[in-house]
Amino acid sequence: GRAKFRQTPIDPKVMEKIRAERVCNQMGQAMRFAQRDVSQRAEAEKEKSFKGFARPPMYRDLPPHIVNIIGERRKDKLTFVAGALRMDQMPPEGLPEVCFCGRSNVGKSSLINAVTLSTTVRSSDKPGMTQQFNFYQLPRRLMVVDLPGYGFAFANPHKMEGWRLLMDSYNEQRKVLKRAFVVIDARHGLKQNDIEFLNRLERCKTPFQVILTKCDLVKEDDLARRHTLVSDHLQGYSKALKTIRMLSAYTGAGLKDLAQDMYSLSLKQGE
Repeated sequence: GRAKFRQTPIDPKVMEKIRAERVCNQMGQAMRFAQRDVSQRAEAEKEKSFKGFARPPMYRDLPPHIVNIIGERRKDKLTFVAGALRMDQMPPEGLPEVCFCGRSNVGKSSLINAVTLSTTVRSSDKPGMTQQFNFYQLPRRLMVVDLPGYGFAFANPHKMEGWRLLMDSYNEQRKVLKRAFVVIDARHGLKQNDIEFLNRLERCKTPFQVILTKCDLVKEDDLARRHTLVSDHLQGYSKALKTIRMLSAYTGAGLKDLAQDMYSLSLKQGE
């Protein structure tokens, strides 16, 4: 319960990271910080709103070689390739691939748009909008897959079982899949269906990394505790990356680290 959660120890290094990245800053704080940041001041003056293609206020500058692949203001580099409900509908294997997965309405689609500075991925506040495997491409370097959320998307038991079988087939047969990014709501942490999904990834031998999102809605101490609990749980998995990303798709805090993760898995020039 809540009392037990409060007793969870806070790792000073995690707290240092949270404060350095300002991941718990709400939008008002983030906007004020961006206005003070010389590198963003001109952009903030041009853009009265950080919507659309404009960079979220806390999305730190990326090196040019990453910007060329991941995203650039006013240049939507993410393109839709295919939607699939079966393995035979998926595009041919070629580019390295990463997938984003998580509970319905956790914000996977919004996160993909935010990190790639795109408006390509359809997102909605309504749970279960993504009901197929949606494949997107970053210019000839990386395939990004938006998976249906587990939970609301397939409340029907028959459809849910079909989704599980398709997910297992995808993880086991898709040889170009380099990493699954498992998106977790920082307010709630790991739920039972998250744990079941992590277990499936482990059984399928799929490398995965946990992302704590919506951190702007959490207090610093609570986020540090959440990080500790998730980190402790991941010790039991051989395929889990130990680095847990903490970010906000809304303010942009922490997105730079995710962009660098995606770049590290992309096809490099000359390969």
